[in-house]
Amino acid sequence: MKKRNLILLVLICILSLFVFIGLLVYAFQLQHESDLKDGASGQNTQSDLNSSETANPSVAATAIPTEAADESNSETSNQNASVQLTPDASFTVTPTPAAGSLDQTDTGSSDPIILGFAGDVNLDENYYPVKKYDSVDEDIQKCLSEDLLEEMNGADVMMLNNEFSYSTRGTKTPDKSFTFRADPSRVDILKKMGVDIVSLANNHALDYGPDALLDTFDTLDGAGIDYVGAGENLDRAKEPIYYTIGDKKIAFVAASRVVFAMDWYASDTGLGMIGTYDPALILESIKEAQANSDYVVMFVHWGIERENYPVDYQRNLAKMYIDAGADAVVGCHPHVMQGFEYYKGKPIAYSLGNYWFNQSTDKSGLLKLYLDKDGTVRMQILPAATADTFTYLLSKEADKKDYYDFMKEISFDVNIDADGFITDTSY
Repeated sequence: MKKRNLILLVLICILSLFVFIGLLVYAFQLQHESDLKDGASGQNTQSDLNSSETANPSVAATAIPTEAADESNSETSNQNASVQLTPDASFTVTPTPAAGSLDQTDTGSSDPIILGFAGDVNLDENYYPVKKYDSVDEDIQKCLSEDLLEEMNGADVMMLNNEFSYSTRGTKTPDKSFTFRADPSRVDILKKMGVDIVSLANNHALDYGPDALLDTFDTLDGAGIDYVGAGENLDRAKEPIYYTIGDKKIAFVAASRVVFAMDWYASDTGLGMIGTYDPALILESIKEAQANSDYVVMFVHWGIERENYPVDYQRNLAKMYIDAGADAVVGCHPHVMQGFEYYKGKPIAYSLGNYWFNQSTDKSGLLKLYLDKDGTVRMQILPAATADTFTYLLSKEADKKDYYDFMKEISFDVNIDADGFITDTSY
């Protein structure tokens, strides 16, 4: 009896082994068929553009002092500038993707994510850029060189400072030397430039009051262009905007150190912008952004106009932003280029100057940040200049060398190579 049971047990074990082997073979066949199917059809790609994630705590608006802008010469043409440059050769423009349809899925490529940044842009109806644009039959390639537009459209995310409101409503702010307002239809110019996101934290977004700023929000929303630094209330003004590119999430926040009046600040129930005279609120935003993303960019309006060197508070604030979690700090407002610096290995660009703002002849630049797969952030400045309301990339080697030498002179412990890559020499 025992011998019979032993034989039966052995048979059951042998049968079970055959069943297991059969299932294993079948599983391998299914996997092989799936692999063949995937190889034939290729990888599917998708994009995930998140522009409305909120996790903002309710914070009461702090009474922050205003810093009325010194506008005595800020928006005027700088005809006495020493730079005398002529437009260079140009290339074909690559159209920008439609808003909300960025195809940025990581397919295993080692290519870095590229973030592009420009300084101040002014599309006021009665000012030089729009007059030039209309005079050339709205041909943007006659306002910004084709190679520069190609770089802007080629960035994964392109950002600049929107130094005006989009509206036909509102009342001009009294006792203000310069006030800027664009017709809402002009937002199409940003689309041609490949712009994905703008900062509204500056000393001109409220030039025509709350109605015009509300129209600005609606206009940008309608065009599919994101904005940071201002909103219908404090929570929206300080809210980070997120982009998911491949497997990385990038956050953008913005604030202004230069605010014209106290009622320009956003409150719990009132529209306006976020300030950084007292940086407490924007530091909260940076910390929130760091907790919810892989990279954080802080875009800030600050500094003294027409000064190529940052003042002490700019350098101090930049360090505070980075200590709070920012991976890069990009500035504007002085209307001239300021230098570069690294702090704890994180890049700082103190001012990108005028990008397309007036008819002055001066240096400009397009900043590119490369987010590499290993987590490092590389910084490159593409040398540009403005002349007669035309912004263009420099191509002559002598002009580029002079540009880089000047930028190195006004920077802090950096080297700038012949291709514009900026490296830290502080260690």
